[in-house]
Amino acid sequence: MISASDKRCPSCQRLYLLENGNEFCFYCEVVSEEDKKIGEEAFSWVEKREVIELLEKFKTKSLMNRDLEEATFETYKPVNESQKIAYQKCLRYVETFDGRKGLILQGKPGLGKSHLASSIAKKLIQSKYTCIFISLPRLLTELQGTYNKKSDTSELELLTAIQKADLLILDDLGAERTQKDDEGNTWARRKIFEVVDSRIGSATVYTTNYSGAELLKMYGERDFSRMVQNCEAIKLDGENYRISKFKEGSS
Repeated sequence: MISASDKRCPSCQRLYLLENGNEFCFYCEVVSEEDKKIGEEAFSWVEKREVIELLEKFKTKSLMNRDLEEATFETYKPVNESQKIAYQKCLRYVETFDGRKGLILQGKPGLGKSHLASSIAKKLIQSKYTCIFISLPRLLTELQGTYNKKSDTSELELLTAIQKADLLILDDLGAERTQKDDEGNTWARRKIFEVVDSRIGSATVYTTNYSGAELLKMYGERDFSRMVQNCEAIKLDGENYRISKFKEGSS
């Protein structure tokens, strides 16, 4: 049986309750904790809603290639051991997603790197996480587009959405590189560093056709070390399935 005590809680000044001889503050231990939980959930929703609203501004322009729109874990068909391992690791990544660790999917074109990355995004979105999937060349195009006076999205708004998303997937790392990029201070290189640096401590997944040594040469030690921080490298081997299908159909 619960009764009122004649003592007050020093935190809220409400009377303690007595149950089986034990005093406790119902407000601090139950009501306040529940209010705190509701407040945290509301704050989280507001943050996610902010990202969603920013993404809505350029939702009409698909950030994902059309052939990836139907890509899922169920439709991924690994044909060798490295692809099976990559598949299992990506599934595990979703199951243990903590919002901090990332991945780098490496391998030649046509091995399903983007397919797996797209599948990760879709699974996490189903779990109410905010995810952005975009190729690096497309990201740079979107950023440049914000400089147009007619654009309804500012560069700051786009970068804020990228920074706050629970998961950012940058597809085709290295595809945006040009000879000028390798010479140093280009706009593209500065923007990529800005994006990567803003997500230190947040989950980012990369896909790339290049090896670690090649990426290190492209981006330099400072930028590349930021990219790979808290990332696990997953290497896929095999034959380009798009070319292999073409070979099978040729006479």
